[in-house]
Amino acid sequence: MTHFTETRSGPSDQAKNQALSILGSGTYLPPARPVREVVAEAGSADTSIYEGWNNVCHALEDDHPSSMGGKALQAALVDAGVDPSEVKLVIFAGMSRDYLPSWSVSAELIKNAGISGTCNCVDLTVGCMGALTALDMAQGWLALRGGGVAAVVTAERWSYTVDHSASESYGLWAHADGGAATVVAMNTEHVAKGLFYGAEFVSQSDLNGAVLVEYGGTRKPTAPDGETAFERKFVGVEGVDMRERYAQGYQASYQALKERFNVVPERALCNQTSNLFMLLIASVIEIPIDNFLITGHDTGHVGSADILIVLDKLLKSTGCHEPYLMAGSTPYAFGSGLLMPAGKNVPNESIR
Repeated sequence: MTHFTETRSGPSDQAKNQALSILGSGTYLPPARPVREVVAEAGSADTSIYEGWNNVCHALEDDHPSSMGGKALQAALVDAGVDPSEVKLVIFAGMSRDYLPSWSVSAELIKNAGISGTCNCVDLTVGCMGALTALDMAQGWLALRGGGVAAVVTAERWSYTVDHSASESYGLWAHADGGAATVVAMNTEHVAKGLFYGAEFVSQSDLNGAVLVEYGGTRKPTAPDGETAFERKFVGVEGVDMRERYAQGYQASYQALKERFNVVPERALCNQTSNLFMLLIASVIEIPIDNFLITGHDTGHVGSADILIVLDKLLKSTGCHEPYLMAGSTPYAFGSGLLMPAGKNVPNESIR
């Protein structure tokens, strides 16, 4: 049973108009392999310490952020029944790039999808919280313009950044490759499959750099001999209990969401960081783990794409028939969003 706070009045007309309609979704995932098999092939790392997801999707030779995201976007457009000419904003919210700065993944997506040149293209990076942030940005962008159609696309090619031969990298072994997309709208005649009402965010900036690609930026442009240029490492923050801080971040963003919308969802879709990580989230927000949609055992952790992969699974299986918490995080920021069934009003909420 879903809990609602009883109020005398429903949402305002403005609030109804500013809910973001989810029109369609799409996913592209390369083949998955058992994590322990990948590690065994890479070297002599100790797999007995590993307790994460069973499988991990690894990109094929020609799979890159723009191509994986492009396939997901094409699938989402078809699923939504939307002509590419209608799309006025494309946000790419992944961390991976085909090329480094001055080359835009979102511009490549627009070109390959045949979307009009009047469409705005934006690349943003907010770690694994990219999809949730992009949905919130798309909502505000469309609201300011009186409505229209937008697309949020995420894709990661993480596998090449992980040292599968090192035991100390076991927390990253299931970091995976793939892409996902959703087509959204406001004030159109398109049929919604769900409604995104908004999100609340908190930051813990002192955790910035807990996961780090040390080389390739302006501080250390090139890797020294013996170091891999784009290897991602979990370095943590000295004297900080990361589990405790993650718990605090999720608690704070979720509390802000509940206070804003007066809705307490009993189901959740979130980043698939690891099975143990999801148990932590479930205990913090007090939603039973059985009420979480889980894709990680089949895919691994696909970074920013996780939330949209899970959303795609929901919409194409049971559909959205009750409120869902959409939860995302990166070491330095946390977010909680509200997904509602199409046509479902939120008591006394106030979109801002």
